[in-house]
Amino acid sequence: MSLKRPLEEFENFKSEKEKPLIKWLLYGDFIFLFATFFGLYIYQELFGKTPIGWFNYGLLVAGNLFLFITISIMWKKNYKVWLIKYILIICGALLLIAWIYLTDPKYTRSMFTSLIIMTLMSGGFFFDATLIIITFLTGAIFYGLIMLHYLNLGVLPPIYEIYLNYMFFSLTALCSLLMTSRIKIFLNELLEKRKEAEESRSVLEVKVKARTKELEELTQNLEERVKERTKELQERIEELEKFHKLTIGRELKMVELKKEIKKLQEELEKSKGRQ
Repeated sequence: MSLKRPLEEFENFKSEKEKPLIKWLLYGDFIFLFATFFGLYIYQELFGKTPIGWFNYGLLVAGNLFLFITISIMWKKNYKVWLIKYILIICGALLLIAWIYLTDPKYTRSMFTSLIIMTLMSGGFFFDATLIIITFLTGAIFYGLIMLHYLNLGVLPPIYEIYLNYMFFSLTALCSLLMTSRIKIFLNELLEKRKEAEESRSVLEVKVKARTKELEELTQNLEERVKERTKELQERIEELEKFHKLTIGRELKMVELKKEIKKLQEELEKSKGRQ
């Protein structure tokens, strides 16, 4: 028996599991915005400036709010989960790239790691190879555009660093694809086992119902037989009681007859004695 389930059935199962993940990603985005706001405020109080201007931060907040509202409307109108998922991940990657673009270049080197994390998240959360490829291509293209922007600003990182970032980005995408493929195989096997277990449970339930019905019929037959036997015994007891009464009546009559005969014999003997 094949261990692979039909694609449609697997996708339906996956969509149901992805719905809460999408909600938590949106919640996490808002938590990140609030945490960043307080971080920027403290940074400004300590150093008198921020890595990203408040105006640029406002633009990013507006972009996140627009994404949240769009996803909420699509959710209420029951759009396909895969469409919501693609829009969320791709727009999330674009907002992250915009964040890097609007941030002071001397603070952005560590931020490129977040693109790698985004690729891992898209694969690890949703088990979608297409989404990994789209996220990788989006990140790689816009990373190159940001490097061109840095070149124009005269703050281009060393070529070796750019090369390593692309290498790590590519390896992360490849590992995510391999991991997603293996996880999908494992999930297919797991779903197949669950289907077998459900079928076995269904068969067992049918057998239990059939056996229960047999026991109920047997119990009913036994109750009827007990009632019939009880009725027969009751009739037999009544017959015995009648017989007993008749027997006792005869014996009493016999005793009375014997007494009467004896009395007559005594009277007869007395009559003979007188004569």
